This record gives sequence, structure tokens and C-alpha cells, in this order.
Amino acid sequence: MKLTWNIQWQTAAMHLLFWSLLILYQAVSYNWENTDQLGFRLVPQVIYVSIPVTIVMTYINLYITMPLYYYRRKYIQYALMLLATLFLSGLSMRFLTHTFILPWEKVHDPLRYARENKHFWIPVRIFRMSLQTYPVIAAASLLELMRKAYIQEKHLRALEKEKFSAEIALLKAQINPHFFFNTLNSVYALTLKGSAMASKVVFRLSHLMRYMLYDTGADKVLLQDDIDHLENYISIEQMRFADRLDLSFEYSGDIAGKMIAPLLLLPFIENAFKHGIEEDAGWITIHLKVSGTGCF
Repeated sequence: MKLTWNIQWQTAAMHLLFWSLLILYQAVSYNWENTDQLGFRLVPQVIYVSIPVTIVMTYINLYITMPLYYYRRKYIQYALMLLATLFLSGLSMRFLTHTFILPWEKVHDPLRYARENKHFWIPVRIFRMSLQTYPVIAAASLLELMRKAYIQEKHLRALEKEKFSAEIALLKAQINPHFFFNTLNSVYALTLKGSAMASKVVFRLSHLMRYMLYDTGADKVLLQDDIDHLENYISIEQMRFADRLDLSFEYSGDIAGKMIAPLLLLPFIENAFKHGIEEDAGWITIHLKVSGTGCF
């Protein structure tokens, strides 16, 4: 709820900034065009006609025309509706000017009123007023498309992150439970024999379980920690198979400070033991090479 409220406030602030800049431009451009001086002046034609009509037509385009046609890829219909919107904006400006501004100028600005064409239907002026609206509508539409693209990209990144987290969680869940049962059976057999290796297996197994239960909740862990975890796993398997397994595990490269998703490498090692050893005997060679910022 708080996030939605913040987004609404941000959107409102962006709209307010956009229209403030437009009003500022209108105030400055009037003096540029009429007096060739830098100044700020808002005439009634701009305050009561140009800006209100432009705002209304812009939002009609943003929230009615674009959702109905542009977002549905009905581009021809959208182009026709945009032309109709522009014509309606010019016609509306002419109507407001003829109905309200001309009577106001008659009283407050007789010289300007005397120069004005008193006819309502002036096609060239209506066309010119329509063209004045188009840059604003186009700019607002472009900003809205950019905003939607940003939100969509952000949403896709969030989905990718969720997918990655789900994949990591799946990898964690895929660790063969038979490994634990077999290890416990091996510990049981070693204890019956009174072997000193039983305590070593229990020690490594406890570290392995602690790492899996408590240290893999983060998105990234130190590569060195994950390698230590792999060594515990490999040592337990090596104790189980003893001289029936010819095993080699080594790694190279600069691993200091490198990060990796937790348990990302374990399924490869586990599958090597699960599928690479036939009739409880065989050989496994594991080589981990760290190159640059990645590990291979």
C-alpha cells in the first residue's frame, strides 16, 4: 500500500513538473515573439484557452486514445483518432477565444480587439491552433511510453530475480537425500567397528548441514565458503567409498573475495558421484578454475 502511494505521488509530481515547464515556456515565448525580450507574461489566451485545452486533449490521448488503439496495435485507427483530437483541440481553442477572449479584449484591450478577425470559422487559425497542441501531446506520449518501458523492464528484472531465486531454491531442494541416509549408515557401520573415522564423518556432516540450513539464505556467498562446503561433501563421499574411489579435486585462480550463488556447484559434484561411479567403484576428477570475475 505504501509503495503504491509513493508511486502515485511520484506520478503526480512528474505531471505537475511537466505542465509547470510548459506554462513557463509559454510565459517566456510570448515576450520572445512579441517584444524580442526575455520576460515572463501569461496572457488570457494562454491561461484560459491554450493551456486548459492542451491539458484536456493530452490526457484524452494518454488515457483514452492510446489504451484503446495504440497499445492494441491499431495504429491506423490511432492515427485517425489523433488527428481528430488535434482538430478538436483547435476547434475548442477557437470556440473559447471567440466566446470569452474576444469580449474580454473588447473591454480591456481595445487595440488588440480592433485587429482581431471577428468571424468564428477561420480554418487557417483553427489549423494553426491544432498544430500548437501536437508537440505537447507528442512529448507527453513519448514520456509515457518511456515510463511504461521502464516499469516493464523493472518488472521483468524482478521476475528474472524471482526465477533465479526459485532455481536456486530448487537446486537446494534437489540435493540427494540418499546421501544423508548413506552417510548415516556409513557412520553407523564405522561406530560398530569402533573406527576413529566415525567422528570425522559426523564432524564434516554437521558442518555440511549447518551450511545448507543457515548459510545459504543469501543471494550470494563467498566462493571460498562454497568450496569449503564442496570439500566437506567430497570428503564424506571419499570416506564412504574409501579405496574403491579414485578421486581428484583441485581448483585454481584467484578466489579471494569472489561471490557465487550458494549451492550452485553442488549438483554437478553430486551427479558425478551419483552417475559416475559404477558398481560402487570408479574414479572422479574435479577441477574448478576461476577466471576474471567468474568461475568455471
